[in-house]
Amino acid sequence: NARDDVAVQRIINVPKRSIGAASVNAVQTLAAERGINFYSALDSAVNEGTFGKSGEKLRKFRDLIEDLKKDLENEPLSEFMQDVLTKTGYLAELQAENTVESQTRIENIEELVNKLISYEEGNDEPTLSGFLEEVALVADIDSWDGQEDYVSLITIHSAKGLEFPNVFLCGMEDGLFPMNAAICSDDPADLEEERRLCYVGITRAEENLVLTAARMRMVRGETIPSLISRFVREIPQELIAPDRNNIRENPRYTKESGYGGSNSSAKAFGSKPYAMSSEKKQFSVKGGGLEYAVGDRVYQMKFGEGTVLSIDEGGKDFEVTVDFDEFGVKKMFAGFAKLKKVL
Repeated sequence: NARDDVAVQRIINVPKRSIGAASVNAVQTLAAERGINFYSALDSAVNEGTFGKSGEKLRKFRDLIEDLKKDLENEPLSEFMQDVLTKTGYLAELQAENTVESQTRIENIEELVNKLISYEEGNDEPTLSGFLEEVALVADIDSWDGQEDYVSLITIHSAKGLEFPNVFLCGMEDGLFPMNAAICSDDPADLEEERRLCYVGITRAEENLVLTAARMRMVRGETIPSLISRFVREIPQELIAPDRNNIRENPRYTKESGYGGSNSSAKAFGSKPYAMSSEKKQFSVKGGGLEYAVGDRVYQMKFGEGTVLSIDEGGKDFEVTVDFDEFGVKKMFAGFAKLKKVL
């Protein structure tokens, strides 16, 4: 999934491809500058020759992924799985390690292949997404005993259909939940899918629900401030227990609007999906001008709503300075920022 930055970065150097942290950080910086996901930034860097000689290693990784995508379209799942194991070199690396841990991982892979073949034989139209969904449903939670007195650590996907007296949803921060990939995506459906998943997690609680977020979090070795998840800010004010709201110490909280601000719960959880998106006007350049001016309210997928402070014409693009409600003043190029005027 090229939109999943965490997944891409987990496999980019497994097995070892001599792609160092400096290259990964450079791609991450490019992704942030252009407001795109990590893989798209990598692909652009390769095509544009941004990183010189070091870009050749990134090119080989990109070509491998694109090659496997073609295999998935043209081969049965079982053959595709073998191609993944062979072309990536992952299985060969585990065999070369020859340790107890690597042998255990090989056995896990063999079991995964067995399950994939069973799935393929038992379905008229087998798909990779269908197989992954079926595998995700087979988890330790299946043996959960509600009478036992212990804490269960499970994913929201695994908790579907279950209920618990007390539920803790941790890491409720923009960038984690929802993921950066969904926040930065051009497709509103990606963020809406994350919102539906959050709804599933919230509704697992029978009596008490606790949402936690870190003020600061270490990401890729750098400690950075975190912003409370937009999903928390969208929860109607009247549903939050007044004596259990330490999170309200956050300066963005107001008594009148809670955390809602411009992203009200009515827009977020109303009956009309993508209501927010339909209320925005798509950014475009017409006759050398912009559809918004200084003082206008604008919206950007990653940073939310803000007010345009200045617009400077220079070179091929417009440099726009926006005071975002929750992120402060940001300077950006209008084309990359994909700003939309709020009607």
